Amino acid sequence: MIACGSGIATSAYAAEEITKIAKQIGVDVDVHKERIQNVPANASNFDVCFVTSNFKQDIGTKLVRVDGLISGINEEAVIEDVKAALLEAAAKYKAD
Repeated sequence: MIACGSGIATSAYAAEEITKIAKQIGVDVDVHKERIQNVPANASNFDVCFVTSNFKQDIGTKLVRVDGLISGINEEAVIEDVKAALLEAAAKYKAD
C-alpha cells in the first residue's frame, strides 16, 4: 500500500516509482493507493505500507516513509529503504 493525503496524486507518483524499483530488483508487486487516514484500518492487508508523509502510528505492518521519492531529498537512502522492505516482504513468500 502507498498512502498520501488524498490517495490520488502523490501516491500515484510514488506507486510508479516503487513499481520501477521493484522491477529493478526482480520483485513482483501489486501497489494499492490509499488515503493516509485509512492506513490504520487497511495496513494489515498488506506486507508493506509506504507513506508520503510523517506518519508514525504503530500499524503492525512494516512502514516506510517515501516522500524523498517525490521531493528528491535523501532519495538514494529512500530507494535503499524501499528495496530492503520489498526484498524482506518477498522473502516471506519464498520461505513458504
